[in-house]
Amino acid sequence: MVTDMPNRPDEVQVADYFRVLYRRRYVALLAFLAVFVSVTIHTFLTTPIYEASATIQIKDQTKKSLLSELVQLDQTNTIAAEIEIIRSRSVAEEVVRRLHLDTVLHGFPHGVGLEFEDLQVGRAMKGKVFTLTFDNDGGDYSVTGKDGDLGTGKLGEIFVAGGDDPKNKVTFRVTGEGAVGGVWFRFTQPPFRLAVQNVQNATDVRPVGDKTQILRVYYRDPQPHVARNIVNAIVDTYRERNIDENAKEARETLKFIEGQKGLVQNNLARSESDLRDYKSEHGIVSLPEEAATVIQNYAKFAVEQSRIDIEMKHHVAILKGLDDPDAGTFGLPSVNMENSVLSNLGLKLSELQTKKQELLTIVTPMHPDVIEVQGQIVELVEKNPAGRPEHAAHPGGAAPGNRRGVEGLRRATQIVAGPRTRSRRTRTRARREQRDLHVPPSKKREEARITEAATIGNIRVIDQAEMPLRPIKPNVRLNLLLGFIAGLLLAVGVAFFLDFIDDSLKSTEEVERFIRRPIYGIIPRIPPRKRDEAPEEQPPASMNLVTHHSPKSPISEAFRTLRTNIHLADPDHPITEILVTSAGPSEGKSTIVSNLALTIANTGKKTLLVDCDLRKPNVHNFFDQPRDPGVTTILSGEGAWRDIVRTTAVEHLHVLPSGPIPPNPTEMLSSNAMRELIDEFRAEYDMVLLDSPPVVAVTDAAILSSFVRSTLLVVELGRSRASGVNRAIDLLDKVKANLLGLVTNNISAGFRYDYGYYSYYYYYADSGEKKKRRRRRGRYGYY
Repeated sequence: MVTDMPNRPDEVQVADYFRVLYRRRYVALLAFLAVFVSVTIHTFLTTPIYEASATIQIKDQTKKSLLSELVQLDQTNTIAAEIEIIRSRSVAEEVVRRLHLDTVLHGFPHGVGLEFEDLQVGRAMKGKVFTLTFDNDGGDYSVTGKDGDLGTGKLGEIFVAGGDDPKNKVTFRVTGEGAVGGVWFRFTQPPFRLAVQNVQNATDVRPVGDKTQILRVYYRDPQPHVARNIVNAIVDTYRERNIDENAKEARETLKFIEGQKGLVQNNLARSESDLRDYKSEHGIVSLPEEAATVIQNYAKFAVEQSRIDIEMKHHVAILKGLDDPDAGTFGLPSVNMENSVLSNLGLKLSELQTKKQELLTIVTPMHPDVIEVQGQIVELVEKNPAGRPEHAAHPGGAAPGNRRGVEGLRRATQIVAGPRTRSRRTRTRARREQRDLHVPPSKKREEARITEAATIGNIRVIDQAEMPLRPIKPNVRLNLLLGFIAGLLLAVGVAFFLDFIDDSLKSTEEVERFIRRPIYGIIPRIPPRKRDEAPEEQPPASMNLVTHHSPKSPISEAFRTLRTNIHLADPDHPITEILVTSAGPSEGKSTIVSNLALTIANTGKKTLLVDCDLRKPNVHNFFDQPRDPGVTTILSGEGAWRDIVRTTAVEHLHVLPSGPIPPNPTEMLSSNAMRELIDEFRAEYDMVLLDSPPVVAVTDAAILSSFVRSTLLVVELGRSRASGVNRAIDLLDKVKANLLGLVTNNISAGFRYDYGYYSYYYYYADSGEKKKRRRRRGRYGYY
């Protein structure tokens, strides 16, 4: 009688996930430990990284008009520009030069009074590692490289190797005291560009807050003092460059005045020499008061004329800038002159050009802000007075008229004295003119020098970098936490992945879902037992007769449940013979058929257990019986079955072993003699149980199933595969075998709730006390 299971929707419960983890607990634990231990080892072996930081403030010195602040036309990202300047290559190069970061020492004995200085390595020797070893306590040392010895040196002296070829030259000096013989260290000088790149990569600059104009400079290095020194060097270099940029205007003014100084001094010396020669030639000691007055007035007018000349040169410079506004920014000397239209235009043009250059650093030339500023420059150029008719001939504006007035007064003063007096007056006047011209440039020069020296820049260092006390990497707590979480995730992932690729049947739910045949019995895993007298030996198969040794155990109760289900399978037509087989080998069919036979015999039924597995017989081992003679002896006509069947220690239970293993087991089992033998067993016994080989492996079980009325298929959880079980069912169906159902084997007793069948069941202990055990409720009743 073949019964199919009804279709039921698949249900996933929380217990299913725990079941997977429990089945794969050893692999999951191994994966977790692998990740966690690896992370732990890596954390404690990683070189610690220290981070030093300094805080600076950038003062905004840009003058903004009210209109620009309202419309925000000239607003630029000053902080972003300053961050790029700090991380620029030029700043990094200066830091490398200051701290000699292109010199790398490994194992240098710091703290003993030694200093390694002035390492210079030729281009061909860049990046090579050299070893310096002190030969004795006196300071003698030898230097070796990968290619051999470079030479010897002495403490305090300059070491030179490589000959006259600058590409292979190596020079340095080791100074101080404390050399110890046998002490050695390595040194190398990587390419300068590589050292600069390392500084740039390890430098980080981040703004503090929003619109605070405060920046924090970070640097990371395995050595805390190196990180501190580099951060302070970056800040100092950046501040010095800022001061140098702010003092640029004062230097330009000083340069302009210095250029005029030589000309004025030469003119003054020449005038004094002429006057001195004239007095010596004519024997003149002093001039008349009238002549002195005339000369004094004349000198005053000459000074005014010189001032006007300088102002005209200044205006000409401004006009050149107005004529070519795209030539770049131009500086205006800070000479205190009278305001004029050209001066105002020049200052406005300079401001607009500076603003345009700032915009071009962050946007493209087609940006609306750049186009608007360019339009303002063009509009300003169109206002150039030099382009007007009244200024075309005189770019100096009102300066030519002032000059003509001064020249007229000077000519008027020349008429006052005669030729000789006029000659004396001319020389005296020239000397006074040059003296008066020499005073203002000298004063301006000193003012420019004071301005340059007093320039402090717009950078304020709030906090200098200090030596970090703790490394920022590795973060031990965070790494261990992440390692723990990653280990758990990997363990769970591995467990579910292995469960996904494993197509074996792992639970009774999967058996019902994929096989769709009724389950007649659920047999828990039989724990292994050892003999007391020889625990080191393998226990005999008879120890697996749990129904005999532990009749009140949960496993014995499971076999009694199987017996009851078989009895109630067809009450009108009692089952008298059963073939027990499996899809594959080693799935526990011999253990189940032996315990089932013992359980049926305990009810008083005369039971016969026949070992029909003529390839790997095992039933005789359960009852400590010899294998010969047996079934093959009877089929070969060498004996009668009544003489060969053996009794056991269990009343009503008889056993027929397999006998000698034949060369043709299939032919013997498919013979008419075997069919007649089973008929004789059926007539003699109330229940006949046959143990057979696996169905899929050989055809013996399929042949025997056609000789008996009922068949049970054993499915071992964790070993049997759905494809193999379905294949076995198909083979049995082809020979029209009456498959009663399935018997699941190897249920995990240590994780009982895993399989969802036992809820509560009762059994009586050996002491006679009634104990209550959990029994799982199956989907089709209690077991």
